[in-house]
Amino acid sequence: MTAEQPLPTLSPSGLLLLNKPSGVTSFDCVAVVRRQLGVKRVGHCGTLDPTARGLLLILIGSATKTQDSFLGLEKEYWFRGELGRKTSTGDREGEVCQTKPFDHVSKEQLEKALENFVGEIQQIPPLYSALKYKGKPYYRYARKGQTVPLLPRAVTISSFTLLSFASPFWEARVVCSRGTYIRTLAEDVAERLGTCGTLTELVRERIGPYRQENAHSLESLRQAGRDQLLTYLEPANAAPVIAHA
Repeated sequence: MTAEQPLPTLSPSGLLLLNKPSGVTSFDCVAVVRRQLGVKRVGHCGTLDPTARGLLLILIGSATKTQDSFLGLEKEYWFRGELGRKTSTGDREGEVCQTKPFDHVSKEQLEKALENFVGEIQQIPPLYSALKYKGKPYYRYARKGQTVPLLPRAVTISSFTLLSFASPFWEARVVCSRGTYIRTLAEDVAERLGTCGTLTELVRERIGPYRQENAHSLESLRQAGRDQLLTYLEPANAAPVIAHA
């Protein structure tokens, strides 16, 4: 390389911790990072529904090759559920499709019901999800009113703790494996109690060793210059899988 030739610019690479707000998609967040850094190779490690908040891990550049080592990390969520009302999407965005009495449910009964979900369980994923059937996401079939096979999948619930109960609303914290749908969990708990239910609020607080409180807000990423954003990146070393893949 001669003195007249400029030094090559290294492409950004690393892990970015983002605190996703409600009302935007995970893809929207990826698009903001891609635009701010001016790089094409940007991806995330685990979709959050548009209404959900919390930690989203974003990989940049060559770090996207390490995605599999992050996908298997256990997740920790806080959520609020509602008894007596079920929606088409399993959360507050859907239309109410079923109502049932719920006054018979006590705090003690709810706590007891949660115990039955700890361990490995079979869970049927929701139709409104990003899982694919014949190359297309389930939600595309759902929006057209088409039905597709929904096969149960094994997931693991490491802990399930009731935080509060003020009927019909209840709050809980769950630590679970990859592939667990909290919307479905809220519905299944309600069904076990002889009623129906839906998810009204969801926050992902942790992915493996990475926590929401250490993440950057989406607004701060929008306002940050490229150089400042580069300082937010962490090494994307293969993170240890501390739960079930």
